[in-house]
Amino acid sequence: MSTLAAAETPPAAGAAFSEILIAGGMAGVVILFFAWVVLRERADKPTFVSRLADWAADLVKLPRWVALPAALGLGSALLAGWGVWWDVPIHMQNGRDEGPLANPSHYPIFLGILGFCHAGILSMGLARDPLPRHTIRLAENWRVPLGSVVITGAGLIALVGFPADDLWHRLFGQDVTEWGPTHVMMIGGAVTFVLGIPLLLAEAAQVSAPRTQGVVGRFLGALGITVCGVPFAFLMEFDLGVPQFPAVTQFIIFAFLVAWIGCAVRLWLGPGGALLVAGAFWLAHGFLWVTIWVLPDVLTARFLMLIPSAIIIEVVAALLQPRRKDRYVPFALVSGLLVGSLGMYGEWLWSKVFMPLPQPFNADSLPFLLGMSTIAGVGGGCMAVWMLSRLTLAGRSTPPPPGEPLPRRWYGLAAFAIFVVLMGVFAVPRAPETYAGVVSFSDTTGGAASCAGGEEICLATVTIQVAEEDQEAVEDAVWFYALAWQGRPKGSPDDVPRDPEADVPGIVRTALEPTGTPGEYRTEHPVPLYGNWKTLLRLHIAPSEMISFPMYAPDDPAIEGPQGRAVIVENGDTVETVLESKFLQREKREDVPTWWWTVAYLIVIATWLALILFYGWCYNRAASPVAPVPAKTKETV
Repeated sequence: MSTLAAAETPPAAGAAFSEILIAGGMAGVVILFFAWVVLRERADKPTFVSRLADWAADLVKLPRWVALPAALGLGSALLAGWGVWWDVPIHMQNGRDEGPLANPSHYPIFLGILGFCHAGILSMGLARDPLPRHTIRLAENWRVPLGSVVITGAGLIALVGFPADDLWHRLFGQDVTEWGPTHVMMIGGAVTFVLGIPLLLAEAAQVSAPRTQGVVGRFLGALGITVCGVPFAFLMEFDLGVPQFPAVTQFIIFAFLVAWIGCAVRLWLGPGGALLVAGAFWLAHGFLWVTIWVLPDVLTARFLMLIPSAIIIEVVAALLQPRRKDRYVPFALVSGLLVGSLGMYGEWLWSKVFMPLPQPFNADSLPFLLGMSTIAGVGGGCMAVWMLSRLTLAGRSTPPPPGEPLPRRWYGLAAFAIFVVLMGVFAVPRAPETYAGVVSFSDTTGGAASCAGGEEICLATVTIQVAEEDQEAVEDAVWFYALAWQGRPKGSPDDVPRDPEADVPGIVRTALEPTGTPGEYRTEHPVPLYGNWKTLLRLHIAPSEMISFPMYAPDDPAIEGPQGRAVIVENGDTVETVLESKFLQREKREDVPTWWWTVAYLIVIATWLALILFYGWCYNRAASPVAPVPAKTKETV
């Protein structure tokens, strides 16, 4: 038996002022550099950046305000995404940071966000005639493409997310989840940044850029739409096997995105377009998987397949032949229906083979999950029709006639409404019921009856006898398993328990198997009940009940209030469930007035709604006809 050295407890609130100054200095250097480039460019004084932009434009035969900014933006988004794939497992294995700059994964995230934010600013600074028909005027002689405005808006909300994150931690404590409000600002900015790429390419087609015409142009446009698949990043907690949101969330997001992106690219590129999406998805995820896998002792994500849905979309297209615009809608709706049902059923079968947490464990919950994903798939099909209609009109080299209506405007609103309603109703974890069970321990390290906490290594097989009145609900659970996480403090020894499946330190996931006695379940492998580990039995009941039986958590003096006190369950104790987020995110402060939370969430939600509606306005504006110029009338003398 070995003993862990006591580690200094990381702070549970904001960053140290010195780290804020360092991060601010890093951002300041980048901001000042791009400000210098833009000011010189607007004064007609070329810089090495503008010469590089001209070289890139000549190389790929695209406007200067597309070529270099798009390359900078996509490279930066990939860098930020790689950092997120590194960052989330670190928190699952290690817990909180000692400070934002103490976590190496924060550097690529921060630099990536700075990069794609300034890709939009660079595009605006490089804007020169010929420009698209519709622009936004920033100054008397400065008009900018709408695609560059979309990229800049996404970059700004992501960049603001960094100081907002520190402020949020100071006010409300840390929320150790990918889906924290300010985390959504940062990741969501990277996700929605890519909406500007296909719009920029469509605007380039207006000025007859050679590479936007013909097969090559369609391929570039398809790639631009394909990169909209970056929103799959929001499913990372599912890919890592520690989701903090209901299972239906994964079904809704995945079906919506696959139907949207797959149908849009198939309509734009023609045969093989949906397979291109699947190939790009596997290429990006394969790159991330391999580059994270080579890092020592870092949990790697496993992901859904997407291939069944891509095949479904290609088959539907072969049968319906959606070459004419009047067949766009039937193709997209039928594809969405089948992607959300058959496609997601295929993903469920795949998850049982490859995913760290196949869901649902109980097939009785599958019809509900597939029903919601089918509705989401239809919404994704509507989004594909709306997006293609905008990009097709925006990409015309000759403007539409002034009297030509803007078709299918309602499809975008319908898609947006479907997604928002599904997420609003089902994606919020709830705890409407309290369940109880009697816990016992066996095979305990050292032969003790139970673990008493502390620093000495102590593992135990956990058995829980669920109360008789709660047994039926538990039998129908989406999942019921044991999780121990955040157990690898700095300086921990090599014999820290490892996940039996992933073989990495700091996290253990193991099944709760029925023993044969009604309502009794036992962990397949022993779980840690000591040191920095936080151990719980996770219970998820459809649609949105996410509760847990707490087993062990250490005393955490950095967390103010009762939630920072140690949780130690003794042999024979009766344990009641709690709302899971109160245990998984125990750093969140409970002494904050409720109205503070309400106002803060409303500000974040309102900001996002305004930005998404602005994206839609930019797409609609780019596609709209040119207003007729009023005829001049002769003056009457």
